Amino acid sequence: MRANTFDMKLLISIVISILFLSCSNTAQNTEQKAEQSINFEKQKTVAEKTTDTIVAEVKTKTVQFPLDSIFTSLDTNFKNKTVLLPKGFQAKILFREKDKVIVNDSVSAPAKGNHDMLAFLPESETKGTLFVSHELKSSNAVLGDGGGATMFDVEYKNGEWNVASPFNHVDFSTVRGTDRNCGGSVAPNGMIYTCEEHQGKNNAYFYRKGKGHTDTSDVGDLKFYENIGYIVEVDPKTRKATQKIYAMGCYFHEDLEFMDDRKTVYLSDDKEPGVWFKFVADTIDDYSKGQLFAYKQSQNGETGSWITLPRDMASMIRIRDIAIEMGASVFMRHEWVVRKGNLIYIAETGHDHTDWTIPMAKGAVPAKHYRDNLNVGGNVFEDVFGRILVFDTQTNKMSVLLEGGVGSDGATVFSNPDCITITNQGGKDYLVICEDINKNNKGRVPMHAQKKNHWYNELYFLDLSIKNPKVDDLARFAITPMGAEFTGAIFTKDNKTMFLNVQHPIWSNGKPYNRSSTIAITGW
Repeated sequence: MRANTFDMKLLISIVISILFLSCSNTAQNTEQKAEQSINFEKQKTVAEKTTDTIVAEVKTKTVQFPLDSIFTSLDTNFKNKTVLLPKGFQAKILFREKDKVIVNDSVSAPAKGNHDMLAFLPESETKGTLFVSHELKSSNAVLGDGGGATMFDVEYKNGEWNVASPFNHVDFSTVRGTDRNCGGSVAPNGMIYTCEEHQGKNNAYFYRKGKGHTDTSDVGDLKFYENIGYIVEVDPKTRKATQKIYAMGCYFHEDLEFMDDRKTVYLSDDKEPGVWFKFVADTIDDYSKGQLFAYKQSQNGETGSWITLPRDMASMIRIRDIAIEMGASVFMRHEWVVRKGNLIYIAETGHDHTDWTIPMAKGAVPAKHYRDNLNVGGNVFEDVFGRILVFDTQTNKMSVLLEGGVGSDGATVFSNPDCITITNQGGKDYLVICEDINKNNKGRVPMHAQKKNHWYNELYFLDLSIKNPKVDDLARFAITPMGAEFTGAIFTKDNKTMFLNVQHPIWSNGKPYNRSSTIAITGW
């Protein structure tokens, strides 16, 4: 019995030990598994956070492509009768001079020509309305004397832009007509502002012996000629002019740029000598009243100040002269302007030969780059090629970004910039520059073209990230038909289409580029 009892106790002891060891191992395994699970979750969380960070970085990082991967710069061509573009790009004509324009239900007329400003009012990514101004001064009994504008809808369908409405006349009779509608812009308030690029000293100048404005009677308290040379507001919904903005002054309005505060506007003056103006509205989104200023550059060119100009109507009629008498800096024909942030780029087209003795005696101060580089003796200045200027709205510094002239290849000649805009392609900002040569001599076209009296203008892209750019940094994107200039360049929001005007090509080009046209360029 004792032996059996001992054996039983030993057996029970062994079983208990085994069970204890088994439970211990199970607990350790459970703890290890739990710890492994926790570590896995930690690693998973870290991995997810890392992945999220990488994805975020990929989403926010902009990949930039060199311009030559987007298009190959064209060679020069001085025998062209159509629009030349790089391989892979297409131009489609949307609107031509002489197309049927609807005035009202019972009246229509052939469209005016000299297409200049373009504004695109998008309705969606594939639909919108185009506004085309006409830089004219001739009589037209149906569409109105002088300048004007046409509006029509467009739609992107089946891989191309198509006209989606009749061509509609814009009514300027509400402000007694306009003259030479040039550049312009759509303001933050949704209204279109078109520029009158001319002014005159008497009614006969605009009457032009019956070939110009046929009705030169007074406009309220103003003589007819005193009512020409302003910014004109157009309501795109009614397709009618609402008012002339007398508070912005009477001079050779070429273009204007609105600031984000919805009050400040910068304005260019296409005259030599011309003045750089700033306007500040009294009330947000209402540009009918406000204070006009003239720019005065510092002696060293590193900054500048603004001269407060008188606001009465008698002063507005001759505001450029008053600005000069008050010591404003003067420039050589400022054309179109375009803004990127606080920087405004200005196309200064130049003027071959000018004597500023009289305006300087009255108080005009030539800008620094004229005094330094373009003075040829006394008060005479020569500016054959023009340039691109850049104005910093924060520091008031006006400086030269790119000088016109001849490239190192001896064939590329950048001269007399006019219309400009900005596009982003491949993640980089480019200034798009349209030439409008003042003359076809002095090396602006080759001698063989000059001898045949041929006129050609080119469209260039400039990478705005390049410091101190030169003519060699320009890429030639397009060449006009003979006799024409490109103008009105504007891109859709996605930068996939450029709307562009082909202004005043010569008749001998033959169809279709024997008349001013509005085209859509795709292929980006």
